[in-house]
Amino acid sequence: MKVFPSLMIIIFSAVCGESAKILGVFPSNGYSQFILAEKLMSELAKRDHNVTVVSHFEPKTKIENYRTILTDGPTGTEKDSLLDWANLGIFRAITTFHNFCYMLTEHILSHKKVQDLLLSNETFDLVIVEQFGNEAHMGFASHFSVPLVTFSSIGLSEWNSHLVGNIKLPSIVPFSLSSHSNHMTFIQRVTNTMAHIFDAIYKELIYFPWQQSMLDKYFPEKMDLKRIMFNTSFMLLNSHSISTEPVQLTSSVAEIGGFHITPNELPKSVQEFLDGAENGVILFSLGSNLKSSDLPRGTLDMILEVFRRIPQRIIWKFEETDIHHKPDNVMISKWMQQSDILAHPNTRAFITHGGILSTTEAIHYGVPMIGIPILGDQYMNVARMVQKRLCINLPLPELTENSFHEAIREVIENPEYRNNAQKYSKIFRDRLNKPLDEAVFWIEYVLRHNGATHLRNASMDLYWFQLYTLDVWLFIFSWPTLFYLFGRA
Repeated sequence: MKVFPSLMIIIFSAVCGESAKILGVFPSNGYSQFILAEKLMSELAKRDHNVTVVSHFEPKTKIENYRTILTDGPTGTEKDSLLDWANLGIFRAITTFHNFCYMLTEHILSHKKVQDLLLSNETFDLVIVEQFGNEAHMGFASHFSVPLVTFSSIGLSEWNSHLVGNIKLPSIVPFSLSSHSNHMTFIQRVTNTMAHIFDAIYKELIYFPWQQSMLDKYFPEKMDLKRIMFNTSFMLLNSHSISTEPVQLTSSVAEIGGFHITPNELPKSVQEFLDGAENGVILFSLGSNLKSSDLPRGTLDMILEVFRRIPQRIIWKFEETDIHHKPDNVMISKWMQQSDILAHPNTRAFITHGGILSTTEAIHYGVPMIGIPILGDQYMNVARMVQKRLCINLPLPELTENSFHEAIREVIENPEYRNNAQKYSKIFRDRLNKPLDEAVFWIEYVLRHNGATHLRNASMDLYWFQLYTLDVWLFIFSWPTLFYLFGRA
């Protein structure tokens, strides 16, 4: 019966929707984020919309109604800088992240193909922007005078919640670059609150002026940053209460976590490797930004020694053609169909960097994890999985032969991890509609209702001190003093 609501959404869109010209701006330089962009924008193209996508990547196969403005160039993700993230403190991580986002934002806007687009007579009906520390890119919607839909690849965060009127309390909402879950100790709540305050001050004093300067420099017309920031009609979140955590959402937000997951046939060699694994298979991937081959030689040798000692087979995303002294139970590949390998019944565990796509796919298919977080939101994602008892946290600086071997044994041999993974998989899949159908519905909803301004939350029209009633509390605590002073006068 769950097919019926999804089918109705498709029929309703086909009957009531019209072909629209949609511009998508997806600045992230990680290929995993482009997987999300391609899935969303290609689905819109399949439903007769004409889409133009500004991105560092383009689809590997031609898609009808899909045009790419390829912003080739430097990505700023050298291996040394990525590995250094593992040793950054929270405050240094915040400034490093904002500097990185500034570089990505300017790279898109300064690109000749993007400037040609802004100076052309081309028109659009809607703009979709991947919101990731790139507020100036929201200027595309104002430039073309169309509604704005934002998309967050990591879910609700301090980088986007205010754009749709969501209030984030630091007592229960961890900072995205921290290693906290939503259940924090007193000390964690102190550091979490300090991180939120530091980030907010840094944005107001330094980061937002940077973004405003890019609006002034790269757009033909003058724009006010704060005005375009709060021009979001709707926000799509790549999240779910299981893959991230339960949050309060305003009417202009929808969670579509897992929308990119589509079963595909595996290559014959991988299928046979999985089918023949009597003791199961462990999948190992550090994602698309950091390469496993970039790990220090000593760390690689240690990992290989552990793999040599265990009975399971290993499929390792490794970017070089060969590994010196590779054990026979290890298969390496530069790129792999991660989701489809996780779907195989013989996959017993997943060694992951803790990226949101990886943790989402592992939850979807009920595979327990060993998390080796290195940068960004990976620490928080792994902390959430540890809280659910379907993951063991093993940060890169703590990775030793003994700790790595014991973590693998615990996840494989302790049935609690597998049972919890299966339980959360059932919850994650139990939905009224398919998340991709819901994403398309809301995009077309914004088109049909000229920006859907009726969904706008009143908190977006208040200053921060009004939103948190600081002015009210100031009045309550000060009026006795004022009464005393004026009364004596």
